[in-house]
Amino acid sequence: MNLENLFKWNNELVIKNSDGTPAKISNKSVILYQRIIGDAELGRSRKSALKSSRRLRASLRDKTTDEHISLIPEYDTLTIDELRNSVILAEGFQIRREATEAASPPKLPKSPKSNATLEEQENYETSMDDYNKKLSKAIDAKTKEIMERRSKELEGVDKDTLSTKFVNAAIDSLCQAEMLRIFNFWCAYFGTYKDKAMRTRAFKSFDSFDNTSTQLKDQIIGGYVLLQLNGEDLKN
Repeated sequence: MNLENLFKWNNELVIKNSDGTPAKISNKSVILYQRIIGDAELGRSRKSALKSSRRLRASLRDKTTDEHISLIPEYDTLTIDELRNSVILAEGFQIRREATEAASPPKLPKSPKSNATLEEQENYETSMDDYNKKLSKAIDAKTKEIMERRSKELEGVDKDTLSTKFVNAAIDSLCQAEMLRIFNFWCAYFGTYKDKAMRTRAFKSFDSFDNTSTQLKDQIIGGYVLLQLNGEDLKN
């Protein structure tokens, strides 16, 4: 394992103002520290996310709730073709995930050694950019293939059945988004600290984190998600 990669497990997060300048308190930049959370915290994050998703699903299934009325698009007036397309769009997350798993990825560039020259590191970054473009292209092609297959599968299906499929797919999509949103909230809360030694969490409770300003919260969550993505390199 490249020891330099270990630094990808943690990072400094410089908090910024709305204009992009570093936020300061007493003329000092506001810096938070983040690390990839452990299995126990990951489990708690997932459990909280699933609870939130389950509550939303129950509300969405009840046509009389505000959640169903405001979040489920109107579909009664759609034509058969429009309804068929709506089903496929509502299944978008599932289709994309299936495409990601089924696509044939290009060969992953070999990570440079710890003593690699600057030119070797530059070439590696160029290779990774090319790899990501090829991977995205492969996933896009597989997504199109699955969507076309799904459209053929829905040909001849009656409107009532399509309506049911659309509502179920829309509910699944909304709950998936809610689960991911809450999961990232909890992960960012658990993984963000005031001190570089990472002994004191930045927020005393999840509620205090959840109730902080949207601007600050988005930066913290975004920082953690990026840290998590960078940490994936350790597995390659």
